[in-house]
Amino acid sequence: MKALKVVLAVIFLTFISAKLFGQSQALNGQIEGTVLDTNGAVIPNATVTVRNTETGAERKAITDENGFYRVPLLPLGTYRITVEAPNFKRLVREGISLTTGQTATVDVTLEAGGVQETVTVTSDAPIADPGKIDLGRVMNTREVQNLPLVSRNPYNFALLQGNVTGRPNSEFGVPRINANGYARRTNYQLDGNVNTQADRSGIRLIPISDTFVSEVQLVTNGFAPEFGNTVGLIMNVVTPTGTNDLKGSIGYRFRRTPFYARPFFYSSPNDLPENNVDNFTATVGGPIVKDRWHYYTGYEYIKRDLAVEPGRLVTIPASAQAQLIAAGVPASAFVPAIPVSQKANFFIIRTDAQLDKTHRLTARYNYFDNDSPNNIGGGINTLQRSIDFKDKSYSLGVQLASAFSAQIINEFRFQHSKRDSRFLPNSNSGTGPSIVISGIANFGSPENKDTILPIEKMTQVQNNLTLIRSNHSIKIGGGFNKIYDFRRFAVFARYVFPTIQAYVDAKNGVNPRSYSQYVEAFGDPELEYKSNFWNFFAQDDWKITRRLKITYGVRYDLYDVPDADPNSPFPASQKFNIDKNNFAPRLGLAYAFREGELPTVIRASAGIYYDPPQLDIYARALQNNGNPRFFTFTFSPTTSGAPNFPNTLGSLPPGTPLPRRSIETVAPDFENMYAIHANLQVEQALTKDLALTVGYIHSSGRHIPVYRNINCLPVGGSLADGRPFFGTATVNSTTGAVSITPCTNRVFPQFQNILMVESAGNSNYNALTLQLNKRFSQGYQFSINYTLSKAVDDAPEQNLVVAPSLTLSDPSNRKFDKGNSFADQTHTFVMSFVGRPTFKIENKFLRTLLNDNQVGFIVTANNGETFNITTNTDLNRDGVLQDRPVGIKRNQFRTPKQFNVDLRYSRFINFSERFKLEVFGEFVNLFNINSIFQYNNTTLTANNVNTSLVNPLTGELRGPLPDFKALGATSLDSRQFQLGFKFTF
Repeated sequence: MKALKVVLAVIFLTFISAKLFGQSQALNGQIEGTVLDTNGAVIPNATVTVRNTETGAERKAITDENGFYRVPLLPLGTYRITVEAPNFKRLVREGISLTTGQTATVDVTLEAGGVQETVTVTSDAPIADPGKIDLGRVMNTREVQNLPLVSRNPYNFALLQGNVTGRPNSEFGVPRINANGYARRTNYQLDGNVNTQADRSGIRLIPISDTFVSEVQLVTNGFAPEFGNTVGLIMNVVTPTGTNDLKGSIGYRFRRTPFYARPFFYSSPNDLPENNVDNFTATVGGPIVKDRWHYYTGYEYIKRDLAVEPGRLVTIPASAQAQLIAAGVPASAFVPAIPVSQKANFFIIRTDAQLDKTHRLTARYNYFDNDSPNNIGGGINTLQRSIDFKDKSYSLGVQLASAFSAQIINEFRFQHSKRDSRFLPNSNSGTGPSIVISGIANFGSPENKDTILPIEKMTQVQNNLTLIRSNHSIKIGGGFNKIYDFRRFAVFARYVFPTIQAYVDAKNGVNPRSYSQYVEAFGDPELEYKSNFWNFFAQDDWKITRRLKITYGVRYDLYDVPDADPNSPFPASQKFNIDKNNFAPRLGLAYAFREGELPTVIRASAGIYYDPPQLDIYARALQNNGNPRFFTFTFSPTTSGAPNFPNTLGSLPPGTPLPRRSIETVAPDFENMYAIHANLQVEQALTKDLALTVGYIHSSGRHIPVYRNINCLPVGGSLADGRPFFGTATVNSTTGAVSITPCTNRVFPQFQNILMVESAGNSNYNALTLQLNKRFSQGYQFSINYTLSKAVDDAPEQNLVVAPSLTLSDPSNRKFDKGNSFADQTHTFVMSFVGRPTFKIENKFLRTLLNDNQVGFIVTANNGETFNITTNTDLNRDGVLQDRPVGIKRNQFRTPKQFNVDLRYSRFINFSERFKLEVFGEFVNLFNINSIFQYNNTTLTANNVNTSLVNPLTGELRGPLPDFKALGATSLDSRQFQLGFKFTF
């Protein structure tokens, strides 16, 4: 495959250098088309003028010998096209809507006559657009502002795209987004600039409110070489711009505790958790100099309770609470749900200026801060584990678009961003050591206090040059993203007790070493590292005939990862490999199989797409590289120097030998993950505003990162399915309890576990898609998507969590981990609708009653989410816990089906044509359907030969699987309702 990629890349680069790809633009759009006469003959040398009717931006083009014109890098909005040619009547076409990244194909026919005569036509570009090649959609302002969004989080809109699965976030956190069968592989963009946190995929860098969103561009497949850095979804959020009209809004939303239904599985008989929301928004935009210089600015403040989120519910049994209170734990530490809240501020200012006939400047500044007290999960946590989450971020972005001529256009982009997120103790936080009573309760000091995860700074520079040569639009570009990260890891001391009584005995001094384990972190917890991501691309958008268009090109990415520690005691941690073979050739086409009022368009594309390395891999390798700079030491009660409860050490006792370290490292031949994408789509216009698309999508993932313990060798014997043993097991003849001694035959005896991330995983995804889209007309618009898919891989993807738990079941044989992907979901349905119909009725009362009403709703349904079944024992004795029982495949099981309806209803009161008041109500889960997305306990017992469900010596099940729902489950939100008012002018 390497050789094939290099050969393809050389062919592409050679061809492009002679001619020097599609105008896929992240902050702009393109209008192109063919000018004909009434006999169908092309008209060369016609003058085409495109003018933005909202801002006055204007550009010109001349048709070539084929009558073809193209105007790239246009600001978004509504356009008027004027076409003039000698001996023909002037044609003016109104109402051309241009959205993010769109290539609007506008063919025009001129009538013979004098240029002083004008023919005016009002119509949009064809809904089945032959200029479009990628697989995706653009959510326009009407959708973004009027679909129900109680969370205020526009990133939840990603789930409205076909070929995407996942789960929304009920506040400003990150939704669970999967695309092309890959979990959490998302490239977030803000006005076309990077907005993805570099340490893990699927984490946006800067939160943004939907108040400051004009459009949302969603693309999953077939995107041009200009775009990269994901094998999954590109989600580009575009901010609003001012126009020649002064416009603004002031809004207020609120929710109170009686407005919502009891959370599912909330068992406390006490009052429901507080669920109050107060949200204020204000925006204004307009001209500074008409047709030349515009501005937009906005502010949002929100304060809301989050205790009703499913993950905040506390599950400590009442009997255990009573015993712990009797033992001295404050009663105030036990609450039905963790009282998490959120106070957030958003600010944006943007300006767009036509500096002269050549240069157009766009500049934007975003700011966000979030104060979230008691930001922890529920479960067996008490309020003593509370910490406050403080999060601040900002972004400054600039674009300079320069049309040096109709054939030479340049785009320069710059962005600087920073995020600072940290966890701080509060008045509820416990003091002293952290205390864990296994499976029952967590209290005492929070372990993650005073941590920073992370401070991340990004400086991005990108320059793209477009050259128009006849029916070719050649685009070449490159840039870099300089990344700085700083982290502070947790410094903690933890006592683990097997029972409440053992804790009581230690606390009362009866047995100060009745704990089962003591863990303390020592050393310097701070870490900083730098990275540089480079990109180069060349692409050509070739209009071969009026019906056929192909795009081709190549992208190259160089990911310069952090420097390793040359003093690491393990060779692989002394130098990290930089993969320099990241050539990604791509090819796409669009063919107008049938022209006319109801066109048929066939689209196809294929190519290679790289995913950037997750910097968390290198942070873990630097922090846990075998040097004693920062480490944790685990004591048993009999270990020399072990403390008496509740003492902590602060430093290792004199003479205490350093423990054998477990380390994490990166394979010396580690390569970047990539995917081979291919798709075929057929779109048929059913009416001028309604189109049906049927498609097939394929993606094969290669070099998916997987952690493997490389320090263990088989010792003989195996589980019933052939997984070899890597250690020994001892059975207590009296109790039947099994004691595991893992990894007794080590490759490197001086180390414990060596978890090496290797680029060895593979995946396969196939999907059939159906999409029915109606653009706004007759008072409504909608989008309906259905996806039938299957995703399989052999890679427990590490990027889902910041923990080394997702490792191979058998470090010597990958076949045992081939199974359903985390992102596998067979059936996925999603529909969004916005409607504001107009009724022409003579009766004034009925006319007033039926008009000025608007409804927006979202319907989602799927067949559930995959989940894994594991055990509480290291069955194959390789030092990695949570092995699967024999006969259980990875992610074999699925939660129940999910169904949800969100609704927004608005009533408009018109004071005048300009001044309006909107009164609206929004629902989440309108019908209060219990949609389970997670079972809380899918770990089976396997530590006793007499009583465990799983035989710890053979790994075999000895009885039926339990009812996982009865053991506890987590569901999507119960019904939520909020009211709002928005005054617009």
